[in-house]
Amino acid sequence: MKKNILLVVTGMTPQIITETVWALACDPLNDAPWVPDEIHVLSTQDGLTQIRSRLFADQIFSQFQKTYPITANIQFDERYLHVIKNDLNEALTDLKTPEDNEYAANAICEIIRDFTAQDNVTLHVSIAGGRKTMGFYAGYALSLYGRAQDRMSHVLVEEKFETARDFFYPTIDSSFVTDRFDKEWDAKDAQVWLAQIPFVRLKDAVKDKHQLKGEDSFSTVVHKINESFNDVKLKILVHSREVLINDKFVIKNLAPREFAMLHWFADLRKKGFDGIVAPTKKINSKDIPPQEAKYIAQLSEQFKQYYEEFKNTEDIQLDVDKQFFESVKSLLNTALLGHLGLELAEKISLTQNKKGQPFYLNVKPENIEIIDRFKN
Repeated sequence: MKKNILLVVTGMTPQIITETVWALACDPLNDAPWVPDEIHVLSTQDGLTQIRSRLFADQIFSQFQKTYPITANIQFDERYLHVIKNDLNEALTDLKTPEDNEYAANAICEIIRDFTAQDNVTLHVSIAGGRKTMGFYAGYALSLYGRAQDRMSHVLVEEKFETARDFFYPTIDSSFVTDRFDKEWDAKDAQVWLAQIPFVRLKDAVKDKHQLKGEDSFSTVVHKINESFNDVKLKILVHSREVLINDKFVIKNLAPREFAMLHWFADLRKKGFDGIVAPTKKINSKDIPPQEAKYIAQLSEQFKQYYEEFKNTEDIQLDVDKQFFESVKSLLNTALLGHLGLELAEKISLTQNKKGQPFYLNVKPENIEIIDRFKN
């Protein structure tokens, strides 16, 4: 079932919510009304308190729905309020420090990522309220994850109604509100516009897998994408089976075979070798030529030198034939992709220039460091 979701990133101005819904769904000049099925709000604790007080307790939102029946079925209550929290799971009352802003960025990134991962959802993000950084983060996150059907907007209100505390939407009948200069204005005559904000949809441009792991924070996503434009420095810590990329990203849980293959190719690259031509036969093939069997045996002996360090034994039986080579190479590249995202992973994935040519690690030899304390 398809669902329209309006996500409002706001601060201390609950009016933004009703103004935005009016502009989307109720404006008589709007030729294509867009009615949300659900309204979700992300804010600080103080911001959500204002919403609870004005829109819920004062029943402003329910009155709005009665005034404009097209909005009658919109779901919006306590369930759809999302508070920004810190690492201790404590709700933030305001965004005052750089750390607070990072918590907000992560929360915005997470909720937009979750909604855009649902194929049945069309997401509309409003960035009209809250701190300027919140609007920036929402726009950036929507660029990273937004799809063709998703939209972003900023609601604009006629200046004389902007400072009227009790103005929430243009009314059908006359209803007077007072601005900060104690001057009265008829809400029926208010002008409210919705500025659609175009944004670059990077999700398709850099492919879905570039959007990284679901648990990545906003700052981690940005760092990984930015690092993909730089030269890669690769450090392999053999004793702890860790891989460091640019001294920033650590991969700790590569399986022994995948780690051994990365170590093998890194060592070859660092020593100036071209790489390895992939074997073309399985070792148990009936038609395997003697030369190919000999080549597989040579590769197997080379690979064992890197693999045996983790097994603490020389009694390892394996054949680096076509099936083994392709399987471990694929698992290694997939693991790198999962940890680093598409473009950064490609910088250290095993690659070849043309079919039949050697596979190699496309990292400058001087940017490779191998620390092997087993041999110290």
